Amino acid sequence: MRKLTLLLCFVSFLTNGQNITVGSGKSFTIEKTGSVTMSGNFSNSGTFTLNSDSDEFSSIIIGGTVTGNITYNRYVNSVGTDKWDLIGSPVSGQSINSFVTANSSTLATNGSTYAIGRYDNYGNEWINFTTAMLAGEIFFPVGMGFQMGTIANGTGMLSFTGTPAATNKTQAIINNDAANSGAGTRWNLVANPFPSYINGNTAAGAANFMDVNSAVIDDSFLGLYGWNGADYDIYNNTGAFSIAPGQGFFIAAASTSNTALNFTAAMRTTTG
Repeated sequence: MRKLTLLLCFVSFLTNGQNITVGSGKSFTIEKTGSVTMSGNFSNSGTFTLNSDSDEFSSIIIGGTVTGNITYNRYVNSVGTDKWDLIGSPVSGQSINSFVTANSSTLATNGSTYAIGRYDNYGNEWINFTTAMLAGEIFFPVGMGFQMGTIANGTGMLSFTGTPAATNKTQAIINNDAANSGAGTRWNLVANPFPSYINGNTAAGAANFMDVNSAVIDDSFLGLYGWNGADYDIYNNTGAFSIAPGQGFFIAAASTSNTALNFTAAMRTTTG
């Protein structure tokens, strides 16, 4: 166990520590193939960055308290026919307004409409954010998924800045299949709220998303539905799988009342 006080560091491998402190004016970068796990506390007064690409995602797992923010450079597919991505913020406290400004050169737009959309299962419709909708400050809800897209031929990288989650998180889900005169659905777009992978099922780890949430997911659709660019892949208890940082996916809610979907700190892993 050790304490790391950092001046300038690039991590492209696995490392473990008790505490990590990044001083003002200093930086720490976890490359796309790297991860950091600590049993102790995280403190950042400088710059702490995590990187990714289309199929490699860095991770940080914090066992203690959190002071300061991180920036997660999250790969997001470009817009276009059968493209886009399902993405949630891998940090807490990210303002959508600030996110749009910080990613103005990469985030796709169409006039005053941004390539950030939420799924409304009461009306079974997608609602993309516009300049007018962001007149007041709005934050990404923890654990909620969105459709997002970057510009064609760009880097595909969108930056999220906020607090790395180190404790249990929840997201409300509801079965609106019978609501709104039959126009609603049971499907909810959610996302991994941690800046690390989480275990998807028992084969991936004893503490996992499927086991923890089996009671609140509709038995007829017990699994995760992830967009592959052309269709939805189903992830269930057949074969081990992990969920990448900020990865969005659909699940079918069992209850017609708001119910908590749980993302526990015990699910976190650097394997994915």
